[in-house]
Amino acid sequence: MKIRTLVVACLAFQITAGHTVAQDDSVFIAFGDSITLAEPRFDEQRRMGYVGRLQSKLRGTDPDATVHNFGRNSETTAEGLSRLSFVLQTPSDAIIIMEGTNDITDVADGLISFESVGSNLAAMGSRAGSAGRHVYYATVIPRPPWARRDKTNLLTFALAREIRGIAFRQQRELVDPFDVLRHIPGAYDALYHTGTDSVGHPNAAGFSVMADAFFDSVRGVDSQGPVPAEFLPVPGSSPTIKPANDIEILLYDFGEGLDTSNATITINGIPVATDSSGNSNQLTLTHDTTKASLGCYARIGVQASDLADPPNVSDHAYWEFRVEGGQLLNSDLDKSCRVDGADMLFVAYGFGSQDGQSRYTKFADLNQDGKIDGMDLAMIAADFGRTSS
Repeated sequence: MKIRTLVVACLAFQITAGHTVAQDDSVFIAFGDSITLAEPRFDEQRRMGYVGRLQSKLRGTDPDATVHNFGRNSETTAEGLSRLSFVLQTPSDAIIIMEGTNDITDVADGLISFESVGSNLAAMGSRAGSAGRHVYYATVIPRPPWARRDKTNLLTFALAREIRGIAFRQQRELVDPFDVLRHIPGAYDALYHTGTDSVGHPNAAGFSVMADAFFDSVRGVDSQGPVPAEFLPVPGSSPTIKPANDIEILLYDFGEGLDTSNATITINGIPVATDSSGNSNQLTLTHDTTKASLGCYARIGVQASDLADPPNVSDHAYWEFRVEGGQLLNSDLDKSCRVDGADMLFVAYGFGSQDGQSRYTKFADLNQDGKIDGMDLAMIAADFGRTSS
């Protein structure tokens, strides 16, 4: 049995909702930026990144399977869109679009709009579909803490949600490496190249994880659970949330479908009263915050599973907000609703100072005795790790 031809233009780890994946083609094209190209300095095993590994896995069942690498260093979605017509001249049946990593840097620098990135990606899928290709979209991988821009993945997470929405609206297949890698403990240390790298590239182990996900997708194996596409409030739109704001999350499933009876919003890891509407492919979850206290700090997440056998379960916190009007602990000096190392630093900076000296700050003098000393440090230590209510 052969596998569908792929053009890979973005990182992708999953299958689109309710679609039957063809498995009778053997020529694949991987199209994308440097993460697709996989320079030898990133892949210490010299196996051409996820592209070479995917080809090896496919040849385990089809000796003629071929994955052509059309990755290009530093490419943006606009450049990829202009290159796509040339790439589509290569005989192929399917295209996986894995682009957008470099656009994130330009968006962060104010050089392009986020909307233009989404428009370019949507146009890629439409153009490839019109050319008779079976389209796979892929989310871009998370950025590690040493990336030059978007170290917290605020924009990369938004792009992942946008790609999920484009794939759903166009009824394309989806592979979701952003979701896969983001939730692997220690992924940045174990699965990323740690040398000089402005955006974050996988290492050999990371490319292997990606290849496994691509392989599952083209073989029609549902190996990933439901993923969020939209949030209200929007992550990053504000550092705070008002107690009267409803929380709304739109979930997609690109495989066997959502288990609509088993999906709920969580706040700080605890399931809360959740209303739902939709179907097994898309489900909107809503929580009326007047029905339960948000406290001071709200880490918003989802518990959901799909209809695969065995089911794929998603149980993740996706974003967090400070709640307006919440009661802060006295030791919560930066008003983050948690007492942690950042608060300790305020005391450490002024340690040994007295009222009237340049390093003295009144708010770090927790017992208000006119000096910052061991007593204040002990008060921080007593609350360390606690969350305000």
